[in-house]
Amino acid sequence: MADSFQSSIPGPAGLLPQDDHSGAKSHGSDAGPGTGTGSLSDLKEKIANAHEVVKTKYRIVSESTDDFVHESPWRSVTMALIGGLIIGMLAAR
Repeated sequence: MADSFQSSIPGPAGLLPQDDHSGAKSHGSDAGPGTGTGSLSDLKEKIANAHEVVKTKYRIVSESTDDFVHESPWRSVTMALIGGLIIGMLAAR
């Protein structure tokens, strides 16, 4: 399931539109009012899609972490203890 999910998610490069005219005109006289509306709505849609992707990935990671902790609680406690010791030693420096 995770492999098929990974292949259907666009990468970071697919989230923002690629514009060949980037920075060419900021306030052009040729552009009429409302010409940026389409690109703004496209950007909003892509941000909403990215939000859904992040939410889905978060849910998958959360479920797998929960499963790991339930399957081996002592291993999880040991890893948390070692991580706390390392952070404590680094903070004491």
